[in-house]
Amino acid sequence: MRVTLRRRGGYTIIELLVVMIIIAVIAGITYVRMAPSLNRARVRGAAGMLAGDLQYAQVLAARQRTPILVTVNSGTLTYQIADRGGTVFRTRVLGVSGNYNLTELTGTPTTLEVFPNAIAAQSATYTLGTSSSRRQVTFSRAGQIRVTTIP
Repeated sequence: MRVTLRRRGGYTIIELLVVMIIIAVIAGITYVRMAPSLNRARVRGAAGMLAGDLQYAQVLAARQRTPILVTVNSGTLTYQIADRGGTVFRTRVLGVSGNYNLTELTGTPTTLEVFPNAIAAQSATYTLGTSSSRRQVTFSRAGQIRVTTIP
């Protein structure tokens, strides 16, 4: 009497490992090519948010009829919108613990005072960026806000 062995259908571990390695290589190549675009998008989003928050500070100053302070902390990569009495209306974290994962946030001056008529005590320049992309947000004394790319 002969015994015949029946082979089961399926994939071997070697075949599965080869497929997994190919998928990992493709994912690595895609990440390397997409990382600069993702960094630019994060910086662009953070700069747009800062510009929107500066407009919010103008509206808030007019509505509250009191000066509003925008304070930038370069060490923690945060900025805050508050009134002179210390009431904080908005705080944004742009560093590693925030959504934008930026490596640079500087402001000159570090505190901007926005008056109820939407003008400022002085013009301000904010620089946001990562290692591969940077943007600059300027607030003029007349209350104009502009976002520009830094080459």
